[in-house]
Amino acid sequence: MTGKIFATALAVSIALTSLSTPVAAKPSEGVRILQGLAALYIISRVIKETKHHTPVAVAPTLPDRCLRTYYTPNGAQPAYGAYCLNKYAPEVSLPQQCKRRISTDRGLRNVYGPYCLREHGYRVSGF
Repeated sequence: MTGKIFATALAVSIALTSLSTPVAAKPSEGVRILQGLAALYIISRVIKETKHHTPVAVAPTLPDRCLRTYYTPNGAQPAYGAYCLNKYAPEVSLPQQCKRRISTDRGLRNVYGPYCLREHGYRVSGF
């Protein structure tokens, strides 16, 4: 951020310097045009750099309270409960390819796999 401010200040100072050249020096029109073009080039570079360095979207963090261990016939599985996520993170749009229906010791449950969620850009606890 400091670099952008410095570059902008430099571009403005170059532009102003080209306009306030002492009369005694009497630079030719060609020199003035080149100074103006240089100032415009620097300003355009600052604008391009600013556009290319826009902040990256932050990955949504899922609530820790929704990560549970579900006991299935195949053993214990960590997963995010769909009901819990809908309740405590309703604004988060979850990928359907990560949703699974598993059979637990308490019946069928809709869950989201933490590894799949992480691969799709979500921040998950401990994975």
